[in-house]
Amino acid sequence: MLKYLFISVFVLVSVCTRSQETARKQPLAWEFSVITENDAYLLRKHDAYYTNGIFLLVNWAREKNRNKIVQSAELGQMIYTPLIRKTQSTTDIDRPYCGYLFAKYSRTKFSPKDAVFQYSGTIGVVGNLSLGESMQNGYHRLFDYGRFTGWQYQVQNAVGADIGLLYATTFLENSSWGKLVPVGQISLGTNYTNARIGNYFCLGAIEKNANSALWNARVQQYSTDLRRKSELFIYWYPELEWQGYNATVQGGLFSKGQGAVLAQPERWMFQNTVGLCYAETRWTIKAGVCFQDKEALSQKAAQQYGTLQLSYRFP
Repeated sequence: MLKYLFISVFVLVSVCTRSQETARKQPLAWEFSVITENDAYLLRKHDAYYTNGIFLLVNWAREKNRNKIVQSAELGQMIYTPLIRKTQSTTDIDRPYCGYLFAKYSRTKFSPKDAVFQYSGTIGVVGNLSLGESMQNGYHRLFDYGRFTGWQYQVQNAVGADIGLLYATTFLENSSWGKLVPVGQISLGTNYTNARIGNYFCLGAIEKNANSALWNARVQQYSTDLRRKSELFIYWYPELEWQGYNATVQGGLFSKGQGAVLAQPERWMFQNTVGLCYAETRWTIKAGVCFQDKEALSQKAAQQYGTLQLSYRFP
């Protein structure tokens, strides 16, 4: 009896061990991410301009002709307010009240030479339909924050669409300390028309672009041998942007409505983002701080906000 019991336990343990090894080797082709951005994360008594953003993303991987492809579906909301919380008159509004609610699809292709090419399509709405006012009032009540009193002057309802292109390639890389990755982007549409150029300076343990959390690319259709089990790096991303059109500042391109306080955009805008990223088999955590120039000509000051991301990968 003991002999058969021993054999049974041995077989059970062997099966469980193999199952665990298979599970570990099973590729994680899907990823769910939550990103939240808010100026309150900087622990400053300042609540203005780009005051809150929330983004939900689903990424999935596949391969075609030796090129890795990551597709993404995103739902997001961004909220903007002026500097003065208690709006007494329209002269207190140096940056328009606006909410922006959008859905976005993107497709990112990684070449064997470490180049990144992405195209995207976005449908978004500004105005009351974006739920910006109700969202801000809701979490301000929850955390006992003061209420902005000028939402009656917000950008009026307008629906728009945009297409975007991005290209990046590794300029310099050393697997033991980091890399430099120049990035160029362009957006054309009725919500945003702009062009941007920047450069990622990454320092630390980081993967090739096709497998790096820098690009939300740790999802895999097939089992892949990575250079390391985890990533841990800091990054600095300076970026220069030319603004052609910005619906959150100027209102809808074809439908501006009545009663909104609008503004003209700054044509040239510079921003710096500094952050930390850690990624392992299933999880990615990112935290960063963004320093951004004025978006509107009438805006009295620059803006800063914090960003947090949590991602989980699964088969």
